Amino acid sequence: MLTLTACGDDDPVDDVTPVTPVTPDTPDPDEGELIHEFAGWLNVSCRHFSDSYYGEGAVVRVYRKEDGTFTCQFHDKTWGDGRFDITMERGQISGTGTLEMPGQHGREAQSYEATLSGPMTKITISVPSVMGGTEITWNLGTKIVGTWTGTNNVNVGGEYNYSAESVAQTVTVNADGSVNLTVSSYSLSGTVMGDLTLGQYTISNIPFNQQKNGYYKEYADGQLKIHFKAVKNGETAYDSDFLFTNQEGSPTAILIKPSETGVTVKNDFCLGRMPFPITAVMDGTK
Repeated sequence: MLTLTACGDDDPVDDVTPVTPVTPDTPDPDEGELIHEFAGWLNVSCRHFSDSYYGEGAVVRVYRKEDGTFTCQFHDKTWGDGRFDITMERGQISGTGTLEMPGQHGREAQSYEATLSGPMTKITISVPSVMGGTEITWNLGTKIVGTWTGTNNVNVGGEYNYSAESVAQTVTVNADGSVNLTVSSYSLSGTVMGDLTLGQYTISNIPFNQQKNGYYKEYADGQLKIHFKAVKNGETAYDSDFLFTNQEGSPTAILIKPSETGVTVKNDFCLGRMPFPITAVMDGTK
């Protein structure tokens, strides 16, 4: 998780589809009538870093009070809870309020003055007194969840390069914010081992890694297997399950990162006692 060091110094569009929040908290009836509730993903910038991705499930709620005014609540497990008095016009939202950020290293949570602005699908919360000025941008929906398709570019042993087109990889999110990745079966033709078929498998509970700015896990756990088939010159050399394993200096690991057009999935793995590491990279789009 992020270590934070806080330094003190129109109606929304109706065709936006609500997303069920990942967070377990519930709306606040004291705020008035809940009229909109959405979940989204975050990217954050401050003086110390720029446009860093901070995962899924941040919730925005809009309430209408009895006097006809509006308030907005923001909730994220990492960046805290905000409350804002807002105005809305033609899909734009703006207002002022406070953001209460979680305390770190035993410190109590602290509240900071903040502003909120932008279209209902992309809201920026500005907190001037945190880390030299911090901007938290909430984006409607999910950034990496879904089925992504692209060319899987595979390097074997650092020497041989192959590719498989239209490979589908599906990302789902868990209640704790980790994700699962299911890699569909795909084939590689004309390799040094013949024509290969790698079966479908799922890597579960991949956590977000702040240093790598993506979801990362070393997943060779001694149990996860893949079906591997190799046919060369009409003869089947392999047709069985292989465990994912680690080699010295080459851990079997998955990294999923958002990209400009979708996601990039980088999969470094070893199979059984095969003497070479394999790297598969896919730039996927929906």
